[in-house]
Amino acid sequence: MKKGTIMLIGGAVVLLILGFVIPISVGPPEDARVVIDHTKKVYSAPACFDQADLTNNLEETTLAQARHLSYLSESSCTDQELATERKPFLIAIFQ
Repeated sequence: MKKGTIMLIGGAVVLLILGFVIPISVGPPEDARVVIDHTKKVYSAPACFDQADLTNNLEETTLAQARHLSYLSESSCTDQELATERKPFLIAIFQ
């Protein structure tokens, strides 16, 4: 094998290993679905909807829209569902 080919393969292996080692912060996507309560001006993750204390003035929308309206998270359950996580770079790309 040529020296350049070996260096190229070695560089690719190093980058691959670094991709699994270097963590990055991954937050929920801006188009994540949430339920907003216009009366209380809060939003809830769908997984937390059944235990949420909401009125009947509801709408399903995106997280970006809820934040644009300056609505707050309804509970710690919603905070946990939409929390920022630390994941290895390559795993975060493919999710």
